[in-house]
Amino acid sequence: MDTDERVRERAYQLWEAEGKPEGQDFEHWMRAREEVETFPKEGDPTAGSVESSVAIPMPKSSSAQ
Repeated sequence: MDTDERVRERAYQLWEAEGKPEGQDFEHWMRAREEVETFPKEGDPTAGSVESSVAIPMPKSSSAQ
């Protein structure tokens, strides 16, 4: 599924969740686009992973005094 399809689906979900209001299509589209760009589809090879971007500190050794 390409990005435009994902944005379209998410915008529709937002519209439905808000009670299907009229005249807010642009707002729903922009929110959906921001969400899709911020949270890329899982398995997307172009997306960075959390694991690769977060350093986990090593525990301190008790013998390092």
